[in-house]
Amino acid sequence: MTNTLIKKGQKVQIRVKIGRKKHIIDTYIIEPEPDRLNLSFPESQNDVAPFLIEGVEIKAFIYTYTGIIIIDSIVYDSPYKGQFVIEYNNNQQIIQRRKYIRVPCKDDLFIQDEDGNIKTQAIDISGGGIRFNSDTPLTINNIYQVQLRLNYCKQMIKAEGLIHKKNFYQPNEYVLEFTNIDEKDRDKIIQKCKESQKKQRKTSF
Repeated sequence: MTNTLIKKGQKVQIRVKIGRKKHIIDTYIIEPEPDRLNLSFPESQNDVAPFLIEGVEIKAFIYTYTGIIIIDSIVYDSPYKGQFVIEYNNNQQIIQRRKYIRVPCKDDLFIQDEDGNIKTQAIDISGGGIRFNSDTPLTINNIYQVQLRLNYCKQMIKAEGLIHKKNFYQPNEYVLEFTNIDEKDRDKIIQKCKESQKKQRKTSF
């Protein structure tokens, strides 16, 4: 059932204990299969790679748009040339639902495309992603780099995200699911959402 939530480009945080030390490794899905995930492997963690041999037990946290899928898994193929494969059992999956507040937003959004930056405005926003319109067609399930100018922040928020098509009746409407964002920047977005929600409550009375 949860396989439909697991998509290319999503962040997967690997947690493994080697000896007495626990290691946390951020990876991304290169290709999902029904019982396996082909993942990227960061060069910065090459010192851990020799210990990730076939059969080593690991816990994986898959960050999806609707929540975090936690799976017990094992190494299927050891890290090699920036990639490795883990295997998991569908019966071992646990989903922790995210409860992000989503609020209307008209802040400027810049999307990095092959032909340059696309400037548009957000429709609404949450700690998990942004909904927006784009007259320039975007490729579904592709990862795009974006910058968001929140109206009260001096610095632009930079992130990477996976593009989803959400509204069949709005051909120019897309949703970008954050796959890589600094947690401090995510907190800024969440804070903006909370403040916006408070204002909406005040005006409704």
